[in-house]
Amino acid sequence: MSRPHFFAGAPEPGEAVILSSEDAGHAVRSLRLRVGDEFTSSDGHGAVATCRVLRAERLLVEGEVIDRSWESRPRPSLSVVLAPPKGDRLTWGVQKLVEVGADEIVLVEASRSIRRWPGQRADRVGPRLAAVVREAAKQSRRRFEPSVSGPVPWDEAVVPTPRGILVVLWERARGGLLESLPPDTPDEVTLVIGPEGGIPEEDVRGAERAGAAVASLGPNVLRTETAAVAAAAVVLARYGRLG
Repeated sequence: MSRPHFFAGAPEPGEAVILSSEDAGHAVRSLRLRVGDEFTSSDGHGAVATCRVLRAERLLVEGEVIDRSWESRPRPSLSVVLAPPKGDRLTWGVQKLVEVGADEIVLVEASRSIRRWPGQRADRVGPRLAAVVREAAKQSRRRFEPSVSGPVPWDEAVVPTPRGILVVLWERARGGLLESLPPDTPDEVTLVIGPEGGIPEEDVRGAERAGAAVASLGPNVLRTETAAVAAAAVVLARYGRLG
């Protein structure tokens, strides 16, 4: 059985790692961590410490670091710009994107977006999804903690960067996603997944003029969150980060 994983820092061997009260409660009640058991803890930036439990109480778990390793951030970093679907499908999509390996998720307000958060409601989206991201990152034992942000306007989110490639997924594109990816590993790949109402052609052409690639995932019609996870898996597998 693999060790439970947390984001509570990764100090040097011999030093202490103390879980938050929320993580401690989960570790003791659900994961049944006891004195002498081991868990791993990341600093969210590539360092991971293996810890042995010294104290295990309802709201306090303290471990001693017995080993520490560090890895550089994998290339390419993967960002997914996502027009949020309705209901629990957004939570599911964000969770699965983190599990397969996405590094950043940006919610975008497209012209045909079905789901919107007017006014102050938008301020509550980030913290709720950040908790989903963190739990998914712990479950999948990520070294690097992914980020989630938005919602942001389309023109702000769909902007190519000089260090990578931006691909807009569009059902009417002539070429597939794989053929749009460069053979040499870029620093960054950004995927844009529009709403189920589709991306208007003028928005697609505008992204093309700005330097984006346009690609299709094939003839099947996918839900927004399914397309996001499928496209992320294709990119990560293409550059050796998955499979």
